[in-house]
Order: sequence, then C-alpha cells, then structure tokens
Amino acid sequence: MTTLFEPTRSYVYNAARYELLPKIAEIARNFGDEPFLLRDITKRLLSETYTQEQLDTRVKKAKSDVTEKISTVFGFYVPFLAENLRVFENVGGGLFKNYSLDEELAEADAVATDISSNDSGIIYAYSFSSLIKMNAKFPIKVGLTTTGDAEARVVQQCKQTCCFEYPTILGTWEVKRVAAVEDAIHSTLEARGFKRKAPGTEWFDTTIAEVESIIQFVQLAV
Repeated sequence: MTTLFEPTRSYVYNAARYELLPKIAEIARNFGDEPFLLRDITKRLLSETYTQEQLDTRVKKAKSDVTEKISTVFGFYVPFLAENLRVFENVGGGLFKNYSLDEELAEADAVATDISSNDSGIIYAYSFSSLIKMNAKFPIKVGLTTTGDAEARVVQQCKQTCCFEYPTILGTWEVKRVAAVEDAIHSTLEARGFKRKAPGTEWFDTTIAEVESIIQFVQLAV
C-alpha cells in the first residue's frame, strides 16, 4: 500500500476504496461475465498486503466501545464500496460480477453529461493510423471513461461497421472531475474552430500536445 498502515476505520475505508478495489478489479477482469466470490479475492489480497498482526488488530466499531478486527472492517467496506460505487454488480450469496461493457459505457456517458460531477476518471484520445500525421493537426477523438479501462471503452466504440481499421490510443490522463475536464477540452477546441463536422461526436482536428496542454491548464482550476 502507498499509505502507511493505521489501525483506524478511516484508514481501512481509504485503503479499500483507493488501493484494494482497483487491484481487485484487475483480477476480476479474468472472470469476464462469470460471477465470483469477492471475499475470496479480498482475503487473498489482504494476506499478501498486510501481516497477520495488522489484520488481527482490533478497532472500535462506529459509535460503540465494541471492537472488531481490521480484517473484519475490510470485509465490510470492500463489498459495500464495490456495490455502491458500481465497481461490481452484487448478484447475491456473496457473489459479484463485472458490469457488462454496455452498462459501463452507458454509465460513463451519463457522467459525461453532468459537468458538476466530482467523479475522477480517465480522459483518452485516439485516432486511426491512416489519419495520424507528424507535426500537424489530424482528427482525434477525445472522450472519457469512469470505468478505469480506456482501452475497453475505445474498443467498444469502434465495434462498428463504419470503422475501417483498429484504433490507436494516443494518450490517457487520470484526472479529477473528469466530466468537467472533458467539457473544457471540447469547448476550447471548438472555440478554436477545430471541431470536425462529422456523424461521430467529439472529433477534433488537433494534436496530442494541444490536448495535453489544455488538460494541464484545466487541472489547475478543478
């Protein structure tokens, strides 16, 4: 873990949300659409990350003098956050499953319409090899995902008969307030007259350097 262990409930919450769940999500991809026991993956990662002494450390329950083990607190927070943050779908009996790509992308699109959202995410930019030019502007698609998998987002978008070749991901950026950042990029490029008039949305005649400079500028303000 990148944060030092502390025997507190707030530490467990933050460790579960920001460090343990992303690792669990990486492992869970191997299950595809098949249900899996979240607690089994959680126990394995906890044993690899913490000493038994740390996991057996007892902390007070909320608003109570009763104590419980750190491992038990993790056992509460991981499934709670996994379900409420829509990392996984709870199918009952301790089983969880990955959301389908369609559901994940629909969620990302919903976030994209709400620029007041505080959700973090990934800004991605891609194009096609036949369109890419060196030291010149060329068509680039700029979008967002809150699922943590920009490659899957791009591949899903390009599963259309109109796509003439495989996409090339040109860059990804983890940002805060991802919807607001995406909106700022689109607005800036459109104001500069670089928005392409095409059936597909979010396409601009720009460069990766220009997109990155806008992101860096906007991140100072969000």
